[in-house]
Amino acid sequence: MLLRIPRWLLAAVGEDGTAGVWSRLDSDASEVVRLAYAEAQALDHPCLADEHLLLGVLRHGRSRAAAALRARGLDASTTRADIVRIGPTLGPAVHLPSALRAVGIDPVQVRQHLEARFGERVVEAAERRVRRRPRWRGGHPRPSPLCVYLLARRALVFAAVSAATRGEAQITPEHLIHGVLRDARDPLGTQLSRRNRRQLRTLGFRAGRPN
Repeated sequence: MLLRIPRWLLAAVGEDGTAGVWSRLDSDASEVVRLAYAEAQALDHPCLADEHLLLGVLRHGRSRAAAALRARGLDASTTRADIVRIGPTLGPAVHLPSALRAVGIDPVQVRQHLEARFGERVVEAAERRVRRRPRWRGGHPRPSPLCVYLLARRALVFAAVSAATRGEAQITPEHLIHGVLRDARDPLGTQLSRRNRRQLRTLGFRAGRPN
C-alpha cells in the first residue's frame, strides 16, 4: 500500500515520468519532436507515437541518427507511406479531433489561429503546461490512452535515461532513436503501470509483441 503512495502523488501533480525530458532536449531534438507532432497531425493520428519520432528524425535530417537511418535504406517519404498503409496506432474511436469536428469545431483551424497570433513555440509550450496541470487546476486524469504523447512516452524516457547513463546533459536525436528502438522490443512493458496496461489492452495492445 505504502509503495503506491509515490505513484498517487505523482499522478496528482500531473507527473507522468517525462519531467526530465522536455527541458533537456537540445535544439536538434526539440526540432525533431516538433516535426514528429507535425507528422502526427498531418497524418490525422490522435497520439504521438514512436513512428512519428522516427519520421521527425528523418525529416530533420541533419543528425547522425538520420544519417544512420538513411544508410539502412530509410527515408521520410517511404517511411511515411508505410505508416499510412499500416494505419494509426489508435483508431478513430479515440480520435479527439474527429469528436470535436462532429460538434462543429475544427481543431486545425483553432491551432492555426493560435499559432498565427502567438507563435508555434508558445502554443507548444502552453500545451505541455496544460497536459501537466494537476487535477485540482483543471487537468485531466493521467496517464490516459488519449494523452497526446502516451504511446511515445517510454521512448522519451528511455532517451533521457540513455543520455544520463552516458553522462550527457542534453538529449539528442541519437538518444531519441535509441529510445524508439528500445521501446520497440516491447511497447507494452514494465515502464507502464497496471492502469496504463489495462487501458492500452482495451485498445488491442498485447505485451511482449509489436503493436
